Amino acid sequence: MQQLNKQIDDWFIGYKTHAVKPKRSSLGGGSNPNRNTKPFAKTGLKSGTGLKNLQAAAAKKPEVMVKIAKRVSKNSKGINGVQNHMKYISRNGELPLETRDGDKVQGNQAIQSLMNHWQKSGIRENSDKREAINIVLSMPAGTPPQAVLNAARQFAAEQFEKHEYAFVLHHESERDGEPPHPHVHLCVMVRDYDGIRLNPRKNDLFEWRVRFAEKMREQGVECTATRRQHRGQSIKGQKADIRQIILRTIQEEKQGKQPENIKRSHIAQTNVEAILEALQAQQRPQHPFQGKAQQAKDHITEQYSLISRELYKLGYKTEAKIMKDFAKEVSGKSLDTQAQQIYDRHAHSHQQSQTQISEPKAEPKNPSRDDWEMER
Repeated sequence: MQQLNKQIDDWFIGYKTHAVKPKRSSLGGGSNPNRNTKPFAKTGLKSGTGLKNLQAAAAKKPEVMVKIAKRVSKNSKGINGVQNHMKYISRNGELPLETRDGDKVQGNQAIQSLMNHWQKSGIRENSDKREAINIVLSMPAGTPPQAVLNAARQFAAEQFEKHEYAFVLHHESERDGEPPHPHVHLCVMVRDYDGIRLNPRKNDLFEWRVRFAEKMREQGVECTATRRQHRGQSIKGQKADIRQIILRTIQEEKQGKQPENIKRSHIAQTNVEAILEALQAQQRPQHPFQGKAQQAKDHITEQYSLISRELYKLGYKTEAKIMKDFAKEVSGKSLDTQAQQIYDRHAHSHQQSQTQISEPKAEPKNPSRDDWEMER
């Protein structure tokens, strides 16, 4: 079983997609060790983590979320930018930050003192480089917030051993106005004690998710970390706000109304126009990566079937059945994009409305004597 776990782990972590380049090493080894960027955590992921995440995904356990947040402040570089972000995530000093040493930092004056300490590493007040990465580790509503905080603390300690960092929990139990889903803002200095800078890529972010899921399970929270491809969702969907704009615009077109003149991003406007043009031309939208997505899904289901057979040979019949059923589920999932789904939903009704508009209404005829006699 140990050898099979190693094979699954290597495939699970290093799986290549059209958006991600494979890495030479997988479990905890980091990206190319020859480049001048920070190697990842010395502590490798636990053996069997790949199979554990896949089985949790098959059981519909919640996905952990790890993302690098963008700062909206114009002054987002140098130590001033870091301090601005610290004030933001601490809600202007109201919430206590926790440092790598376990110290609690609360209030703007304490944040200023922490920044003075961090600045000794050579960070200028204003620079042309980002000096910190702002990471958000999140779980769905209903997850115990203390478990999320504990998992984030352990994640940071292992992943950023040689970096200065601070973090804070956001949850409705901590402060009025915070969201119901618990999440931790983790601010990590880009440069470590050896002067090596962090430079995470997509595959690295996935490893972070896998590690965070591992820490959440250690807190007794069932969860998983998988790619969309692992779940049969190879093509990324549209953002909810763009989807709503498209649906609202189509509805207004059907009703003969002039679409609302609302401010839209270039991407949103492009999506709206593409759907409307497709409906007018009666041509289903295409996606440039749909062929590759099908190939990816076929490869994934083939691997699941192989894993199922190997587990069965080793006597793990329950685990084998889980993977066999998961392969069947993923294989049956549609790869239609949301644009194609919207088109399919509205194409027939749109064609009917256009036909009704193009056909002139018949003039009502004057009732004849026979008509009067029939009505009588």
